[in-house]
Amino acid sequence: MVKRVWVQGPIAIDTVVYLEKFPTPGTFMNSTKTVERTGGTSANVALGLSTTKVETNFVGYLGDDENGKKLRKVLEESQIRKSIITEIDGPTSHALILVDDKAERTIISMTTPYLRELRMDNVPFSEPDIVAFILWREEFIGDLQRAEKSGCLTVVGAAALVDANVLHANLVLGSISDSPSGINPEDHLDRFDEIVLTDGLNGAHYFSKQKKLHQSAFSVQAVDVTGAGDAFICGYLTGLANQLDPDTCLLLASQWAASSVQVNSSIPPAFELVRKEWGIELPL
Repeated sequence: MVKRVWVQGPIAIDTVVYLEKFPTPGTFMNSTKTVERTGGTSANVALGLSTTKVETNFVGYLGDDENGKKLRKVLEESQIRKSIITEIDGPTSHALILVDDKAERTIISMTTPYLRELRMDNVPFSEPDIVAFILWREEFIGDLQRAEKSGCLTVVGAAALVDANVLHANLVLGSISDSPSGINPEDHLDRFDEIVLTDGLNGAHYFSKQKKLHQSAFSVQAVDVTGAGDAFICGYLTGLANQLDPDTCLLLASQWAASSVQVNSSIPPAFELVRKEWGIELPL
């Protein structure tokens, strides 16, 4: 049985500026290209995941403004099954992303964040759903506890590693850059069943009480790494929803991440493109 997934978190408009090199203070330069596109970590994950056979639902927030209207249309026209959107009294999230000649990106939020105010009181999750808090904030503890009591499989972002109020979640999934330097994931396996952390070109690491795994990053020609982390999460959640083993989840996630850096997009490429590039035969 393929599990249903609820992805919680931000959706945004990304203004992406491509540069020949990263600017130095006091200089002037022209962009090589500037585009506006859909972004926001959790929305990116949900939009990518929805291109698989996994029933994907999204829980987020938008302002009552033009950007909010644009993003509502994106969600309505996507393959996401259900979008539960809280309307905020403020602007829709908007980010400026600078992409340099090495395909590295720098993200600057241009609006007040409202993520901490997002709640899942009206979300009908139930056993055996997967509930994923992609960007962990301490204010989500009540929703996490309700998901656990409902029998859901819970996924939290890497920031939960240092939140002592999180007594348990099934999986920590995120980037090592989202947790303090020097933290040892294995010290937290008393609270989390599994921990998966990406580390850029160093690949990804899996930890549980039973074993440790490492998946190398694939060498590809990168043009924009903006969506790499979100694509990795997308792939891992796909494997998790299909109840695949951690080795296979890591491989799938790394393949999707490698596909994502080869395109100019915040949203991970559709799974069918990933399947073709890597010859994936699993019925996902």
